[in-house]
Amino acid sequence: INQSAKKNNNKIKKKNIITFVGKLNRSKGYDLFGKAIIKILNKYKNWSAVVAGNEPREKFLFKHDRLKIYNWIKHKNILKLYDNSSISVVPSRWEEPFGRTAMESAAYGCATITSPRGGLLETFDNKLVLKALTSKAIYDYLNKLINKPKLLKYNQLVNFNNVKHRIENLVEYLDSIKNNLLIKNVNILNKKN
Repeated sequence: INQSAKKNNNKIKKKNIITFVGKLNRSKGYDLFGKAIIKILNKYKNWSAVVAGNEPREKFLFKHDRLKIYNWIKHKNILKLYDNSSISVVPSRWEEPFGRTAMESAAYGCATITSPRGGLLETFDNKLVLKALTSKAIYDYLNKLINKPKLLKYNQLVNFNNVKHRIENLVEYLDSIKNNLLIKNVNILNKKN
């Protein structure tokens, strides 16, 4: 049973923000994102970027006046970030077991760029999959989406309207399993927490 996302029921009202959420290390592709985002921010003065994550073992120092880096923020604030962001980048090098950041950012209507690693391809029906895992490939996708607003909006709407792993569906599925168990003497605790 996969993780799930609650569909954002708000209309898409996006700002010119690009996000990266996760461990700030090579495995998650933060080094590739950092190099690409500095070039993008230098080229497009009306765009900004927000990074949320930490990594005490690796240090990458990407600095720009329109790049905001948060060490760690609460999950509800991550969802607010996705709600405002136009583009999310998840360029993992390692074989992601599932890819919750990609799933959630897509559910909140971000045009989500991912690598083809592990479970990332199972989190949503993605059209923006990196063919090469390089900072240039990330830059090229970002550049293309920024220069083609209709393509950006199309990817946002497809992701927003087609949430693949909705929490409502998962709860319904789990309830059907519970209600159809052959073994009838199952203890179900209905206490809170």
